[in-house]
Amino acid sequence: MIREYFCPYLLNTGKAHEVLCMRPERCHLHWKAKLHIPCSECGKLTGSTSGRCPLHVKGYYVIQYVNRLRDKAWCTQNS
Repeated sequence: MIREYFCPYLLNTGKAHEVLCMRPERCHLHWKAKLHIPCSECGKLTGSTSGRCPLHVKGYYVIQYVNRLRDKAWCTQNS
């Protein structure tokens, strides 16, 4: 038996698309679309892997860079 689902894709307005579809994931327009999650700092929707919007992502990359430098320094000291 085929079931009908509502598309849960969030539009830019913040509302769900809510179009009837046959897939439980999303409708035919959005089933391959990248998932957007709220920014961990401000709550704005973003699709980045860091989970932060472009305004707050700089701090994330700085922390990653510092951690790489620490790991590299630790490896050279213990070798």
